[in-house]
Amino acid sequence: MNLKFYIIVLFTLTLNIVHGQTTYTITSNKNWSAVLPNTCANCTIVISSGVTLTIDGSFSCQNCTFQGGNISMTDQTLNIQYTGSSVVTTNFKQVNFNIYGNNGKVIVNAPLALTGSTFTFYNGSYFNTSYQVDLVSSNVNLYDNATMYSTGGSSTQINLSSTSKIAIGDGSRTSNAAFTVSGPTVDLYGLSSIVVSNNNNVYYNWANYYATPAHSTNANLSKSYSTSNSTMNCGGNGQHACSNPSLYGPATLSTSGVIPGGSLPVILSGFSVQNNNDGTAALSWETKMETNSSRFEIERSADGSGWNTIATVQAKGNASLPTDYSYTDGKMLTGTNYYRLKMVDLDGSAVYSEVKVLQGSVINHISFYPNPARDYVNVTLGGTRSGMVTVRLINQAGVVLQEKSVSGGAGTTVTFPLQQAASGWYVLYVSSQDGMHESSKLLINRM
Repeated sequence: MNLKFYIIVLFTLTLNIVHGQTTYTITSNKNWSAVLPNTCANCTIVISSGVTLTIDGSFSCQNCTFQGGNISMTDQTLNIQYTGSSVVTTNFKQVNFNIYGNNGKVIVNAPLALTGSTFTFYNGSYFNTSYQVDLVSSNVNLYDNATMYSTGGSSTQINLSSTSKIAIGDGSRTSNAAFTVSGPTVDLYGLSSIVVSNNNNVYYNWANYYATPAHSTNANLSKSYSTSNSTMNCGGNGQHACSNPSLYGPATLSTSGVIPGGSLPVILSGFSVQNNNDGTAALSWETKMETNSSRFEIERSADGSGWNTIATVQAKGNASLPTDYSYTDGKMLTGTNYYRLKMVDLDGSAVYSEVKVLQGSVINHISFYPNPARDYVNVTLGGTRSGMVTVRLINQAGVVLQEKSVSGGAGTTVTFPLQQAASGWYVLYVSSQDGMHESSKLLINRM
């Protein structure tokens, strides 16, 4: 065994250099000082599942990507920067990062993106960002007396999407965790939230935050919500004096505005709607977590603006494991159907799901008889609603031989005489004003 191979086995570290990017693959628990340079520039650090990289000193990472595994740090500092003429984002993908101690610090002087990752700050540790921050399916937890401080201009964005969350406080009354936003714009998408756990926890921001209920990054859909001039959880007996622009908990910044309480009623992990092609729609959804949730109100709209509640489904209430729900809309609207879930907490507060869209039709499951046909054919519509429908008999050359328009609905029948048609294959084509269509082959047999 040569020395080079022995060193690789000893440190269980694989080093590759591709296009100026150095990749370190860490397959067993290691200290940073043993496997990475003090300043790691243009590094991709891949940590195997279940493996922990311990930051055992004050180190810097420039233009870095962290992938998988765990990172731990106690009373040390990690400086995240960019190097070179271009501003480069530092990425954490599927990483669990725990920061301990009153002197634990993560100082970010570069754009930062977390995807499927969790940063948890304990004790009096500190998180500072000065560039754009993007959280996608990720959490930042400020526990104990930890703080987060974000600076920059209004063009500097803090974006939370895909049920991401910043939790200020761990639920204990002794926690004094805080999140201060000084300049950047905060944007919440989908079911993302910023949770202020208790009345010793505080969110501090003079500016409004922006929220887009649908799972979208279309800023044109967003609404603006103020957290300043708030009297929520302050000014009362035994509470903090109201101090602008401090928002004290328990409160949640949601995509539906600021609501009382330290958590959303549910964390939705999936919502789908399917056309059953018989005038009904199947709705199904799954919650990842429920806290004091009361019910789901299923709302439907014809235009995506005016909504009506069509059903209510009781929630499980409290659950830490995934829970499945379903409902069937037995009377879809003709044309476009918009669906959303209103998730209501026991205290009446609520948030909305993303909006799902289906096209209804008056032509679902057409049937025709006889087949094979000789002298005539009857075409019967299977939809449940009325609307103008056109039925065409077309030959193999694509020529329309006969055409009839009727006001459709379940059981509506159109009859075509076939005495002038030769034996062979034809197409029955049915279309409606809502853009739906269906076609079937018809055999005419004169034998």
